[in-house]
Amino acid sequence: MLLPTWQKPEYDDCLWLFRTICLDIFRTKPAKLLLKILLYTIILLNIIQSIMFLKISTKANWIKYLPMYCSSFFILTTIYSTPRMADAFVKGLESLDMWSINAVGSTIEQKIKRETLYLNTFIILNTCLALTSGILFAIPLPDDREIFYTLATIEDYLPQWKNVLCFVYRCVFLILPIIMPAPFYITGYICCHMRFQGTMVLHHLEQVDQELITNITDEKKYNEIIKKRLIVTIQKHSGILRASRNILKDFHTFVYFFSVTGALLLISLIFFLISFEGSLEEGYSRIATMVISAVLASIHVIVSGQLIEDMTNRAFDEVLKSLDWSRWNKENKKIYLILLANSVKPFRLKFSESISLNYSLALAILKSIYSIMSVLWYMK
Repeated sequence: MLLPTWQKPEYDDCLWLFRTICLDIFRTKPAKLLLKILLYTIILLNIIQSIMFLKISTKANWIKYLPMYCSSFFILTTIYSTPRMADAFVKGLESLDMWSINAVGSTIEQKIKRETLYLNTFIILNTCLALTSGILFAIPLPDDREIFYTLATIEDYLPQWKNVLCFVYRCVFLILPIIMPAPFYITGYICCHMRFQGTMVLHHLEQVDQELITNITDEKKYNEIIKKRLIVTIQKHSGILRASRNILKDFHTFVYFFSVTGALLLISLIFFLISFEGSLEEGYSRIATMVISAVLASIHVIVSGQLIEDMTNRAFDEVLKSLDWSRWNKENKKIYLILLANSVKPFRLKFSESISLNYSLALAILKSIYSIMSVLWYMK
C-alpha cells in the first residue's frame, strides 16, 4: 500500500498548516511516486526537444520555445530537491530541542500565535493565487502552440492522440503551482521556527533582570538562578546554530543548481517577452498571476532570513549588553563572557561565503534583473 512515510513531528508545531502544504505532502509515498514520474517524463521531453532543436532549429523557434525549455530545468531541480529538502529539514528541526510556544509565558505565546496566523493566511492566499495561474495555463489559448514546444510536437507528429496527450500535458500545470514554490516555503518555514525559538530564548534571558529575581536576597540562590538561565541560553543558542549548519550543509548543492537554472529561466523569459512577435494579450492574466505569486514567495523567504539576522543583532545590542551583571559571581561572569563572544557575530543563513538570505541578496537580484533587461533591450 502507498502509505505515508512521515509521522507527526517530534516537536510542537504552531505552523502545522504551513508544514502540511510545503513539507508533509512531499514526504508521502504517492507524492514521491508522482514526482518521480514527472521527473523522468520531463527529462524525456527535454531530450526529444533538444534533438529536434538540433535538427530543425531556427531563430524563430529558439525565441518562441526557449523560456519553456529553460524553465523545465528549474522544474527538474525543484522536483528532485523538494522531497529531499523536506526530509532533511524536518530531521534538522527534530534534532533541535524545540520549546513549546508557551514555554516562556503568555506574552511571547500570543505574539507567536499572531505571527503564525499571518503566515498561514499568507501561504493559503499565495497558494490559491498560484493555483489560479496553473488553471489559466491549463486552459487552451490560440497562441499556446507558439509557446509550448510539446504541444506543437504532439499536434504535428501525433495528431490521432492530440486530444488525450494535450489534456495530460495541461493537467501538469495544475500540479506545478504546488511544487514550484515549495523550496521557498520550506526555507521560510525553517527560518520562522528558528526565529520563534530565538525569540523565546531572548525573552528567557531578559527575565534575568526582572524584579522577581533581582529581589532575591540570598546571593547563592540568586547566582544559581542566573547560572541556570545563562547555561540554558548557551545550550539553546548552540543547538540552533548546530541545526542550521546541518540543514544548510544539505542545502548547499541545491542552492547552486537553483541559482543556475533560475538565472537561465529569468534571462530566457525576459528575452522572450522582449522578442516575441505574437500576441500575448490573452495570456496577460497567466503571466500576472504567475509573476505575483513567485515574487510574493521570494519576498517571504528573503524577509524571513532578514528577520533572523535582525533578531541576532537585537540579542547582542539590546539584550546581552543591557544585562546588569554587577551582582553576579565570578563563574556567572565567565559564562556571560562566553555568551557574549558567541553572539558578537550576527547569525546569517549563508549559502556561500558571499551569499546570505537577507535584503542584500534581494538588492543584488534586482540589480541583476535590471542589468539583464537593459542589455537585452539594447540588443533588440
